[in-house]
Amino acid sequence: MIRRLRSLPLIVVALAASVSVAGPPAGTLRLCADPDNLPFSSANGPERGLYLDVGALVAADLGMATDVVWWRSFYGARAVRNTLLADTCDAYVGLPAEAGYMDRRVTISRPFLDVGYAIMALPSLVVTRLDDLKPHRLAVEFRTPAQSLLASKDGFNVSTFRSAEEAVEALGRREVDAAFVWGPTAGYLNARRFAGAYRVVPVAGEGLQWRVGIGVRKGDDALLRRIEQALGHLETEIRRAAGHYGFPLAAAVDLTASPPPAPPTAAVDPVAAGRGIFNQHCSHCHSPNAHSPEPTRDLRRLRLRYGDRMTTVFYETITEGRSAKGMPPWKEILKDDDIARVLKFLESVQSSP
Repeated sequence: MIRRLRSLPLIVVALAASVSVAGPPAGTLRLCADPDNLPFSSANGPERGLYLDVGALVAADLGMATDVVWWRSFYGARAVRNTLLADTCDAYVGLPAEAGYMDRRVTISRPFLDVGYAIMALPSLVVTRLDDLKPHRLAVEFRTPAQSLLASKDGFNVSTFRSAEEAVEALGRREVDAAFVWGPTAGYLNARRFAGAYRVVPVAGEGLQWRVGIGVRKGDDALLRRIEQALGHLETEIRRAAGHYGFPLAAAVDLTASPPPAPPTAAVDPVAAGRGIFNQHCSHCHSPNAHSPEPTRDLRRLRLRYGDRMTTVFYETITEGRSAKGMPPWKEILKDDDIARVLKFLESVQSSP
């Protein structure tokens, strides 16, 4: 994926030392790549980056060697024009597989990876919807869809950083509780710097996720077909390579989606509910299900004793208690609804005259 535009000096760099004036050797697949854009690509160091690894896998499947033309990808479409469309390279790995992306001059292969923004946090912070983040301190990168999304909502405690790397470093220092940043960067730093201590969850939503493929010049149909075939063979290897660089590979969670409607609440049987409350709180004195063998504690005889006053006596006794007989008040312990359910239960077990 061409990296997002950053506030960097516009130094024209086309590190094309690998390009021969006479053209590439036969059987060589020339790749366009950024020289300093890990985890995607790098001209220096032991790691080449995922996009160069994918290009190498494709070339090997086609029985070809690889050569690389370097150009800073923060130039966006200009990087494509000065490499792929200038015929200094043959394939640009990581272009958006979206309708309309430079489609007059570039054709994109089948997608081989989903990339986008993610929430990076300790595993103990479980996020299923955006509002779950409100109690927590959040880090975002300046001028990104994640920043725009949170800015459109109320109640979030957000700190803005110049880069995803700075936001993740703040998380590592515990200055924030979660970083809502570019997922590949978060995953790579989590794997390399924090030994996988954090969980990186891709987040779906408008402008937050997209798919990438391999771009070739419009009309280069033979090469496109061969790349498509190779990608079909290499799904497992590409996924393994993405995991090596820490790319978050789980399905993206749409935190902005409305929660599903709650299932209809089953009707509560007040008698059954009252029996349960009675047996929990009252059975130690009045026996389970009010079946006390002692007449003075047998609550099945309330109507026989009090007739039409049964309900009034019940409420007076259960709320105020009868201290002289060892009956405590329950008004501070049981809710009004629970007391009403206990009454429904007792009414259901009254003895006939």
